Amino acid sequence: MEYLIVGCGRTGAALARLLLAEGAGLTILEQNPAAFAALGDDFPGRLEIGTAIDEDVLRRAGAAQADGLAAVTADDNRNLMCALIARRRFGIAQVVARINDPARAELYDDLDIQTICPALTTARQLRDAIGGSRREPRAIRAEVGAAFAGHPVAEIAEPGRVVVGSVTRGPAAFIPAPGDLLEAGDRITAFVAPEALDSFARRLSGGSLSETRR
Repeated sequence: MEYLIVGCGRTGAALARLLLAEGAGLTILEQNPAAFAALGDDFPGRLEIGTAIDEDVLRRAGAAQADGLAAVTADDNRNLMCALIARRRFGIAQVVARINDPARAELYDDLDIQTICPALTTARQLRDAIGGSRREPRAIRAEVGAAFAGHPVAEIAEPGRVVVGSVTRGPAAFIPAPGDLLEAGDRITAFVAPEALDSFARRLSGGSLSETRR
């Protein structure tokens, strides 16, 4: 298997060691050559210098032959753009992007890009370690029906029960402010506590509900 890692920080370097230990072929793309020092002098993989959002650079790094790509730079937007190019231009089957902002993780899910948010993963592990509740909120996609059109996003949210993470309107998605007005046909992604699922569905009656891919 051939893999392309974009970003050579601590995460990228650690991922590289794991993949190499499995015998995978590996290329690391990084725009800062000094970052390669984290790999050590005996790194057996291929190193490429350049920006992750340049299609020609990705092609030079082997994106056209890659079986998987992980975009793990420190910049969420750069990771997303790189992942979109990898999926749509090069047809890479396994693409994942590291996302540092939890609110953006579900927004990017609308673009069919698998994301991993270290902040959320760490928080869940810490919660479990101290014996906290494991009743996690559900990430729900809902289509806004005519009955709720013209209402502000704040009327959907419930403190501690429902948080609206994103709104998709036509081809554009955005993180809403509480006062933003919804339109019929908008698709929202909301984090809903299990006990609030029924009331959430009733308040958005006329639209459709589905659980997001995790």
